[in-house]
Amino acid sequence: MPLIRMKGQRCQHQPGDIFVLQPEGRGVRFGRIVKTGQSGPEGRFPGGLLAYVYDVPAKAEKPDPPMLTLTPDRLLMPPFFTAPWPWTKGYFRTVEHEELKPADLLAQHCFFDPARSAYVDENDKVIAGRTEPCGMFALANFALLENQVDDALAGRLVPALSPEA
Repeated sequence: MPLIRMKGQRCQHQPGDIFVLQPEGRGVRFGRIVKTGQSGPEGRFPGGLLAYVYDVPAKAEKPDPPMLTLTPDRLLMPPFFTAPWPWTKGYFRTVEHEELKPADLLAQHCFFDPARSAYVDENDKVIAGRTEPCGMFALANFALLENQVDDALAGRLVPALSPEA
């Protein structure tokens, strides 16, 4: 199911920003920016955003109860890297901001890096092994992101890449 396009938004994204997306026929889902991209050795995606999408359905653009349900154990899908494009085009819309606390984050981020055939963290550092949930270490294009949201809401799991694949 496609994501419904809302009013576009140009803003300076910050870790802790809460955003909404609207899968067609599925109400509203919430997401959160957990890291903004940097240049240099601590970030391969300058301007990119590390985000979570939660399996917290709602009918309105405000979490109820506020923030209590936006926790790592409620992730709809693995964390992903994206560009600001979904906000600019109106597929994501920032609705509020709350400073991140350690409990808001996964204890270990895990991404499969196909260029190295290894698992890495959000800073592109190789980690000892896969931890769940494990995403892809790449900027997600919009079509892939939309398909992942649809698959997750429909209960379809996409096989994750691994060094053995």
